[in-house]
Amino acid sequence: MGNNNNNSCPDSCCTGDEILCIGIPCPIDIVALGIELQLELPCVRLTSPQTLTDDEVQQLLGLLTGILGALGTASNNGNDDEE
Repeated sequence: MGNNNNNSCPDSCCTGDEILCIGIPCPIDIVALGIELQLELPCVRLTSPQTLTDDEVQQLLGLLTGILGALGTASNNGNDDEE
């Protein structure tokens, strides 16, 4: 792993007009159970075909805040006691 001689990554797929866009243009090296893996996830994009109202934007912000908060909590479960 990490032997990729191509040190440049392509530009992100995010354009700036999405509701949410997470661009990970380079593969991520992962080792699970001693098996070397590579995750390629170039883009997660959430868009709407219509203009959102202020109420819809607030609802989405609340939803995304909850999801991102839950992801942060899940990733820290049991790891707070490590020294």
